[in-house]
Amino acid sequence: MTKKEKAMIGAGTATTATGTAVALGGETALWAIFSAGPGAALTGAAETSAFLAWLGGGSLAAGGGGIAAGSAILAALGPVGLGIAGVGAVTAGVTIYKNRKRNKKEKAQ
Repeated sequence: MTKKEKAMIGAGTATTATGTAVALGGETALWAIFSAGPGAALTGAAETSAFLAWLGGGSLAAGGGGIAAGSAILAALGPVGLGIAGVGAVTAGVTIYKNRKRNKKEKAQ
């Protein structure tokens, strides 16, 4: 296996892990960041609304996307993260397949 192939497999594996983390832990991580900073004094529905507006780039009055944009971003974390994970898995899988195919070809000669 060449260094390039090893690097491709490593990159694919890392991308898969990152995508899975985004899909499964993105909301929790963002909520923790918000709760420790701008939302520290808020609780309940006020905290949720402020979190979604913060995630959406600020309130509509301030020129941001507001709660609707924050909700859309939150909803996209799962599919986007899983898509990233899928790309990483395919990259690693294709590289492994090509390596095995090349090895069989070399043995046959």
